[in-house]
Amino acid sequence: MNARTRGVVIWLVILSVFSLIVGIAAAEYRSRQTQGVLGFSVADYQAKAEIQQGSAPDFTLPSLQGGRPITLSSLRGHVAVLNFWGSWCAPCRIEAPGLEQTWQDYRSKGVRFVGVDERDDDAAGRAFVSEFRLGYPSVTDASGRLAAPYGLFGMPTTFVIDAQGQLRYRFVGYLNADILRSTLETVVQGPSA
Repeated sequence: MNARTRGVVIWLVILSVFSLIVGIAAAEYRSRQTQGVLGFSVADYQAKAEIQQGSAPDFTLPSLQGGRPITLSSLRGHVAVLNFWGSWCAPCRIEAPGLEQTWQDYRSKGVRFVGVDERDDDAAGRAFVSEFRLGYPSVTDASGRLAAPYGLFGMPTTFVIDAQGQLRYRFVGYLNADILRSTLETVVQGPSA
């Protein structure tokens, strides 16, 4: 093989390797465009409904917004949404506006919402409430004492509790507001006759 042929072969190999690298980089870039920073899309965080049974564990915790402590049993007689969140939790931040809007839409139907700032600094929790203009009450559980009784293993986690204080649904992960509304319609209407 003469020098000219060898030069052409070397350039073809270099060009092929370069094309391969550019192709891989472009595919990776497109993949990251459809996924979040950590490689998960919002759909990966989408909550799945699980039917629950049993009484919701009662608690009394300090209000994050100040004022009197909040006791879950004081909500008896109302359908309640109990949302565990943390200011550090990315999916919690994504779902917060939808939760607020759903509360606005359902509070006139007697549905009560309580946020539980789980294992978080109170100042960060208050900043979260302020940032997302959450009008429903939130409590602080800095020690995480509710994690075990509620079986928490991911954030956010949302429970729908019926008017008798019975757990009806649990959603682990980002909860789409439309799914929550549909669930609330079912629970608010109660068992069919």
